[in-house]
Amino acid sequence: MMRPDRRRVLGLGLAGAGAASLGLGGFRLPGERKIDLWDTSRGGRLRGAVISQRRVYHDIDGPEFLGPGPVGSPISDHSLAGLASSGANLLVLSMPGPWAVAAPYAPEPAIMDHLDRLVRRCERAGLFVVIGFRSGPGRSAFTFHRDSAGSWFPADRVDEHLWRSREAADAWIGMWREVARRLRDRGNVAGYLLMVEPNANQVAPGPDGGDLEEWDPNRLADHVAGTPADWPALARRIATGVREEDMETPILVSPDGYANRRFAGLLDLDAVPGQVLALHDYSPRAYTHQRVENPVEYQPGDGAFEAPDRRYWMMGEFGVSRWAPGAGRYLAERIAALEAAGAGWSVFRWDTGWRLYENRENRFNPRYGSAPDAMLVDPGNALMQALEAGWQRNSLRPPGALRL
Repeated sequence: MMRPDRRRVLGLGLAGAGAASLGLGGFRLPGERKIDLWDTSRGGRLRGAVISQRRVYHDIDGPEFLGPGPVGSPISDHSLAGLASSGANLLVLSMPGPWAVAAPYAPEPAIMDHLDRLVRRCERAGLFVVIGFRSGPGRSAFTFHRDSAGSWFPADRVDEHLWRSREAADAWIGMWREVARRLRDRGNVAGYLLMVEPNANQVAPGPDGGDLEEWDPNRLADHVAGTPADWPALARRIATGVREEDMETPILVSPDGYANRRFAGLLDLDAVPGQVLALHDYSPRAYTHQRVENPVEYQPGDGAFEAPDRRYWMMGEFGVSRWAPGAGRYLAERIAALEAAGAGWSVFRWDTGWRLYENRENRFNPRYGSAPDAMLVDPGNALMQALEAGWQRNSLRPPGALRL
């Protein structure tokens, strides 16, 4: 059957997706659309967690730390089943994009196959997924660790020239079109997150040739207009390309400033149908990112969050250093605020099951509890109690085999 042309796709929006339906308790819900999963007027329907992966660099990671494959650390079926059995119905896959970071930006079939298999495994576990790309053409995952450049990894691994290169930007559109073609029929794909934590406001070229470091939305818009660093313009182009390949799957878009709400007004979320605002919030950062040696006490109200004035939005990341005093209360308060707003949410982050990694990098892993030196999971800890209380509100599951 011929795919509809671009004009028809954008004209129909998601109205023609009524035939697509979701599964609830193994049954179909006639007339449901995937965009309804993010409708805050209906109340939160997707609640879960994030798992973050990146490309494996054996010269940095060695042969075991992130596993033997092209992407790590490995995610076990036991981990996926544990998330679902805790009540969660959503896993945000914060992943490397399946095209090369360096020019000529060729597709990387091994990473695409990894993603495809992971989506299917999540479906078997009873989990919806949001697919988000941390890295891709002209943007390496080391942009998230740029302050550590030259320490545990070589400084030249930080690649941020996406914000200078129209060629790299065009490759992001091509990458997402390929992903949408490949995964548009997967019933458990609840959204495409176009980029995890865009950061052009910080790392794009500044007027003096250094980093831009602009945190004022109006000044940022004026500075990047018409340049490759204009993330709202690039997001609109990517969304248009995705919608030409996939009429149904919601398109999640995060604002600049690492998905910071203050930049949300710069996004054009109405230019392409079926877009959802995806925010990240770790406020107050002094509390959520505290180190063991400098404890910061929890204060009532720290977990509060004011909902944006949009019908379709979600909280894609929030979390807390697991040893923070009162971390369970903080999570409970944040979840209560999101529930009051009717928003879907995912906490950062869930355990992959790869103990070699998790025993060293578990600051935001709630399964380890509050003991800073924990080397074993503590399933009954206060953080998990708060999360499970929120996850138990879920009743929706992907249709699974009905959509195979």
